[in-house]
Amino acid sequence: MRVALAIGAALLLFSGCSGPYSAGKVAAKETTAVSVQVETVEYVPIPEIIPANGELVAEEQATVSAKVPGRVVKLTVDLGSVVRAGETLAELEKDDYEFRVRQSEALVEQSRARLGISGKPNDDVVPEDTAMVRQAAASLKEARFIFGNTTRLSQQGVLSKVDFEKAQVNAQAAEARYQGALEEVMQLRAQLTERRAQLSLARQQLSDCVIKAPFAGAITRRVASIGEYLAVNSPLVQLVRQHPLRVRLNVPERLAGKVRAGQRIELTLEAGAGHPAGRVMRLSPSIEAQNRSLVVEGEIPNPGGVLRPGSFVEGVITVDAAARGISAPASSLVSFAGVDRMFVVTRGSLDERLVRTGRKLGGRVEVVSGLKPGEQLVVDATDRMVKGQKAAVR
Repeated sequence: MRVALAIGAALLLFSGCSGPYSAGKVAAKETTAVSVQVETVEYVPIPEIIPANGELVAEEQATVSAKVPGRVVKLTVDLGSVVRAGETLAELEKDDYEFRVRQSEALVEQSRARLGISGKPNDDVVPEDTAMVRQAAASLKEARFIFGNTTRLSQQGVLSKVDFEKAQVNAQAAEARYQGALEEVMQLRAQLTERRAQLSLARQQLSDCVIKAPFAGAITRRVASIGEYLAVNSPLVQLVRQHPLRVRLNVPERLAGKVRAGQRIELTLEAGAGHPAGRVMRLSPSIEAQNRSLVVEGEIPNPGGVLRPGSFVEGVITVDAAARGISAPASSLVSFAGVDRMFVVTRGSLDERLVRTGRKLGGRVEVVSGLKPGEQLVVDATDRMVKGQKAAVR
């Protein structure tokens, strides 16, 4: 009976240790070496970046208006039209302004004729050379001559006192007429200057009938129509500059101290359009109280007009292009239940490392902590590997 019980117990023990996690199989797994491929962990250039979201805005945006009142007779642009700086957008009726120019030109010629410079190339006037001043000067000379002779004859007793005083009054009147002629010439010179200004204003108003683009860009809205009468400052079109564009990014306050003007910005748009890049140009002097962030403005080249103002963008600011760190192949990362781990080969066996990863770098991943330079990292890790397992490096 004792022998039979001993044999039965031995059979039960043998059958209970034949499962998949039996001691025999675990031991066999520990003794079986897994073939792995490794690479040496080392520091490599990994630029330090700050991710930030924002939007594209126009460098310049203007509502082009009419400087003078008038009726629209020509409109050369519409929504989406791309224009160059100085290109004609619209034209107003010019007849009234052409008449004003002619009227102003006639008034200028009238003043020039009175000054005696009608045939001269410029408006330079010497008062003593004008006809009215020369005439007054001749009368003054005559009156002075008569007064001189009258004075001598009066002293000799030939003429009466009345004749002497009359000659004296005539001389004084001649001097007054001469002075009046000089003042009239000065007044005519001022009048000519005023009429010249009126002529320039009339010509400017005539020129303003042709409304031109103040800068190169695209039309985002057309307000006026042909035949519509526009008052002064009435809007015609809305123009936006397409190249370059500004990008406004919100950088968290804790990272704001790392941002500097001149740093590289790379963007990602929801609508595609590649990854346009630019530079940080301006930093806000204050932190936004609502979201505790710093507003950063950058300049993005857009020569082809592919990018559109108002687009949402995801930006990356490179704050340290010379930074170094550790990167590992994505195939070396094993994740389970929110825990990331990698395996290294130490003295022919696998050793486990709990790691914290950063951003993805193509087919690799940034390792923030958990690995040390010089370790032999398993490149082709799997979730079947266990710590302490023998490893054969290929």
